[in-house]
Parts: sequence; C-alpha cells; structure tokens
Amino acid sequence: MISMALARAVSENIRAGRQSILLLNRRGYHTYAVCKDCKTVAACPNCSISMTYHAANNRLMCHYCGHSEPAYVRCKACGGELTFSGGGTQKAEDQLREAFPEARILRVDTDTTANKYAPEKKLNAFANGEYDIMIGTQMVAKGLDFENVTLVGVLSADQSLYSDDYRSNERTFDLLTQVVGRAGRGRYRGTALIQTHVPENPYLHLAAAQDYESFFETEIRFRRAMLYPPFADLLQIGFVGEKEDTVRAAAEHFSALLAETFRRDYPNLPLRLLRASAASVSRMGGKYRYKIIMKYKNSKAFRDAIAMLLSAFSSDKRFLSVTAYADPNPDAIL
Repeated sequence: MISMALARAVSENIRAGRQSILLLNRRGYHTYAVCKDCKTVAACPNCSISMTYHAANNRLMCHYCGHSEPAYVRCKACGGELTFSGGGTQKAEDQLREAFPEARILRVDTDTTANKYAPEKKLNAFANGEYDIMIGTQMVAKGLDFENVTLVGVLSADQSLYSDDYRSNERTFDLLTQVVGRAGRGRYRGTALIQTHVPENPYLHLAAAQDYESFFETEIRFRRAMLYPPFADLLQIGFVGEKEDTVRAAAEHFSALLAETFRRDYPNLPLRLLRASAASVSRMGGKYRYKIIMKYKNSKAFRDAIAMLLSAFSSDKRFLSVTAYADPNPDAIL
C-alpha cells in the first residue's frame, strides 16, 4: 500500500525529526473477502455491499447499516476458502509498523475515535510530538495546523475520483488540496506525495499544485457542457421499499407519469428526465432503493407539478408499501 518513493520520504522525515501525515480514506483492514472457488463475495445480509474485515476485533462489518459478525474463512455458499483483498487504515498501519519499527504511529479514524474526547486527545498528542506518523481517513485532512509536519502522503487518490456523482472531481480536488496544505505550515518546507493509478489525470495535478483558478476553469466547462449545476438544478426522487419488484415498478410508473404530465401540461418548462434506475447501493438496511434524476430550471410551476405528482403517488394503492421523496440538489446521488 506504500510505494517505495513514499517509504523513502517517510524514512528521511523520521531521521530529520519531522512528522508525517498519511491519508487513506477507507477504514478497516481488508475491504472485501471473496471465495476462491465460487467467487461469492462476503456481503452484508441487509445491504448490497461487501463487508469490511476489521482485524482489531476479527469481525466483518457493514459500513452502511452497521451489521457486524465474526469473521469466517470458509464460504457460506460452497465451503470454499475465502481470500481477503483491498486495504484500509488498519492494514496501512500494520505495514507502516513493519516498515518503520522504530516509528511512533498514530491511527485516526472512526474506529479509534469513538469516545467523545478521543479525537481531541489523539490530535493533541500528535501536536506535542508524541508520534512520528499519523495515518487516518479524511478527518486528518482538514483544519489541522502542525508546525513539525513536513510530509503528507495520499495512499489512494483514486477512490473518490470515479464515482457516479458529478461532483467527484470537485470533492477529490477539495480533499487533496486540504491534505496537501497540512505540510509545511510552519517554518519548515513541506512535501506532498500522491499515489495514484492514473497520474495523467489533470485534477490530481491541479490539486497537487493547489491551482484553484485552473480547476475552476476546467470544471466549469465540464458542468456547462453536461448541464450540471450551476447551469441547471438537479432533483432526485427516491423510492424505498422492502420488495424490489414493487419499488422498481413504482419508480418506472412515476417516471412515465412525469414524462406524460410535463409533455401534456408543462410543455414550456425546461426539463431533462433520466429514466428510473437502481441506486448505486440498491439495498440498504433491508430495503431496496431506486431513483429518478431530473435536470430542470427551478420555478414555482415546476415545484407545484412535482408536489402534485408525489401527492397522487402517495394515494396509489398499488404502491402503499413504497416511500417516495423528493431531494432537490442532493448532497449525494443514490
């Protein structure tokens, strides 16, 4: 998980008596387990997501609904052997301890800071020079000011870069510029190393250079071409229920109703409708999730139309078991 270049930089930093911050925005030890024989992934029984292995308590955990169970080494489907892959902060911490046995290492993530005052105590200890290296999730990236930190490393810069959210470039740039800015904040010069599988990606170069103006010019052209905010508003209508067939039918019915209503009654309202589809995590907490995405120009007429359609949907006896809700300009796409 730690490249030779980053390992050399950390080693030199330790010898110089300086501190290092390493960012890996994924907690746990292994991020998934898969059967060698039938290729079944150890998944959460409540969510359509793989469970993460946590070495500290030897358990498999779902980071969405909180389900937890003892880790097992044999596939529940066929009895084959499981192989564990991927890496989170726990695994990175172990590799750091193996590579730098003399170093004092602090891990900061939600697993180590569950107690009320734990984050403050750990950060104060790091500020007082009690640790040489701090490895953590995004909580180590923002708002920290340590004069003796002269090296920042990002272990996997690609994780947030290719999500299905139009703001993935912006969020990656934001996170990287924040963590890069943790190095060299005092009298000592700082260095940042970003590990990535796509070093040619322009957003990574802009983040490394902390070039806000060029990032804005690049991103705003993309937003304009694709008709994303601020050039349009987004409305997400979510559908949640316990039976997948019913939830899917509800989303498809509402999508057809939307298209018909706006074509018939609101022909002059600008609207782009994306067909109903399953959420990226289609099942969470035992309930299935579908979504409809619309690009539109906010107006009273549009809001009235959506309110009317939602009200009519709620009284449709075929879909009483399905909850529908509108989320304008959502913070996260389902």
